[in-house]
Amino acid sequence: MTERKITIITGTPGTGKTTLAARLAVTLSISHVDLPPLVEAEGLHLGIDDRGSRIVDLRKVRRRLRQLSRSSLGLVVSSHVPDVAYRSDVKAVVVLRLHPCELKKRLESLKWPASKVKENVAAEALATCLKEALMYYGEGLVRELDVTGLGVEEAVASIAKLVEGSRQSDRVDWLSRALEDEELAKLLAWL
Repeated sequence: MTERKITIITGTPGTGKTTLAARLAVTLSISHVDLPPLVEAEGLHLGIDDRGSRIVDLRKVRRRLRQLSRSSLGLVVSSHVPDVAYRSDVKAVVVLRLHPCELKKRLESLKWPASKVKENVAAEALATCLKEALMYYGEGLVRELDVTGLGVEEAVASIAKLVEGSRQSDRVDWLSRALEDEELAKLLAWL
């Protein structure tokens, strides 16, 4: 069995995956791979879907990440697609969660089309990335971190503790929180 060297940082677009993964890699003195540029640069895709997105060739991506992890001390991978590495290569999967109201503001500030904002806010509210990560990796490898209100350094420190096992995983349920959070309830009704 190979040494588990890959840490995956995943979550809905806009949660801070790339920024936090890059900073975590520096903190841990290991390599960072942002998956979309790797897929593009190395042709690790099967084509383009009807929405204009690359269809990731998971078999090729998993092989490439295994290869990269074997030639490094460790690897932090940022990707909104959580199941990009073989389970046997993964040390931990950290799913970043962000309050849907904050996510909506972030995506709108990036000038995303309203339909994409709505789609991604709904995905966050429904915990889509978390569910996908749990389906592929199981509860033993998956951790959850609510990054709402956290600065970059605080979030990176929390991720590092989650990966090493010295911090408890958050349990985020935006749908239940909407019962007490009027702003969130209004946003979810908008969806």
